[in-house]
Amino acid sequence: MTSRSPAKNDSAFKWLVTVMAAGHFALVVSTGRVRWEHVAADLLLVVLAWAGAGPRRFLRGAFPLWLTGMILDSQPLWLWLRGTIHTGDLWNLEKVLFPAPGGTHWPEWWSRHPNTPLDLLCGWAYAAYIYEVFLVALWFFFKKDARFEQLCWAFFVVNAIGVVTYVIYPAAPPWYILKYGPGFADLSAPPSPAGTARFDAFFGIRYFANFYAKNPNVFGAMPSLHAAYPLMMVLVLWHKGPAWRVGTILFALLVAFSAVYLTHHYVLDVLAGSIAAVVAFVVVRAVFARRAMEAPGVAPVTLPSGGNTRA
Repeated sequence: MTSRSPAKNDSAFKWLVTVMAAGHFALVVSTGRVRWEHVAADLLLVVLAWAGAGPRRFLRGAFPLWLTGMILDSQPLWLWLRGTIHTGDLWNLEKVLFPAPGGTHWPEWWSRHPNTPLDLLCGWAYAAYIYEVFLVALWFFFKKDARFEQLCWAFFVVNAIGVVTYVIYPAAPPWYILKYGPGFADLSAPPSPAGTARFDAFFGIRYFANFYAKNPNVFGAMPSLHAAYPLMMVLVLWHKGPAWRVGTILFALLVAFSAVYLTHHYVLDVLAGSIAAVVAFVVVRAVFARRAMEAPGVAPVTLPSGGNTRA
């Protein structure tokens, strides 16, 4: 039995990436959704594929990040598949399971009792959560740590779980109910920065307004990917020791609280996002462990949870 040479595999990867980038660009143009971000992302993909061995090594690990962006941005193409959008039922269930003072739940309670220090702290956390993933991924890459590719694939899987769930269980976020009520979902409702608008107003900027204006799916509250990413980073960085564990756990808790405080999510959404993060991490870790054991000439090594993969 013969295997493909590294040169042939390299060539196949370059052309695969090029075809996928071209196909994606053709898709956004044909559906009238093209933005400068599409041009930049697809062009960067092709440049990295053909720029040499170093950039291509980065792309092989980071390719799932592009796939993630593609599926998140392409959600309008399959939203017609989703069923009845959950509005008042989820709102009422949250009240029963996680009641707040005054006969309401915590997203509504916080919407009535905002304060500037929490606006700033939670706004910062809501902006920083995504950069934690990218910075750690870059750190792993430059350290030549095998966790680089694993993190990128785990990121893709947790987002895929989210996107699939948005179709199976479409749910309105708390801010939507506060603004439009718990009746039939208004499909024409535009996305909203919700509580993060107070962060924008404090600094006189439009960071969150611009960010949420591009949200392709208003009814994607369950699960909370804002809560999922930081928890996944807790698991990914667990091997670094107690200080890292404490730091990442505190940040994950802050983002989870922010999701509720800023009325973007219910506590139930946060719990669902946490489950999605654990599932994505465990599945990807198991796949990579199995691949390492099956690699020719590599002796299987049993690692403790979060253990270092380097000899």
